[in-house]
Amino acid sequence: AKGKVERRIRDGRLGCSPYRRHWDSLEALQAHTDARRIEILAKRTCPATGTDVLSAWERERIHLSPLPEPLPEPFDIAVTRRVASDCTVAFEGRTYSVPFALLGQAVEVRGCARHVQILAGADIVAAHPRGTAERIVLDPTHFDGPSTADVVAPTPLGRLGTRLAEIAAMAPEQRPLDLYAALAEVAR
Repeated sequence: AKGKVERRIRDGRLGCSPYRRHWDSLEALQAHTDARRIEILAKRTCPATGTDVLSAWERERIHLSPLPEPLPEPFDIAVTRRVASDCTVAFEGRTYSVPFALLGQAVEVRGCARHVQILAGADIVAAHPRGTAERIVLDPTHFDGPSTADVVAPTPLGRLGTRLAEIAAMAPEQRPLDLYAALAEVAR
């Protein structure tokens, strides 16, 4: 540990520190840092191979696997929940919808920075915003689709249910107070 601390102090004295001068752009700072990093890696010895670190890195690099796309999102909590009979799971005081085909199955619920991911196996089957004002967060598409061998599809809403959902989603209408005063006069 002492050697690592002393190496950082030495590197700072030798001009590695980016704080010693003003940089016109982030690209200029990145170019300087990359050049300095390559210079340092060419001088240092790799403890595993005995060659310089740069050539050891180049030989090892071809054997590395690429990172998955998209990169997995970091999460701060992961719990296992069973999908309830209403096709939802409870997490952090809220209820989130899950595709109906997963009814009764155990799923993993992950709390990421901005949203909640619900995974079945290794697949993300649902994602909802995290920490919303709503306590019940539903995605209507989770209740659509054909039945499976184990689960019967939910009954569609029908015309009345669809119209009620549309009305609930509409923004309230703004009316001037004069209109209400006129209505009060008419009602007398």
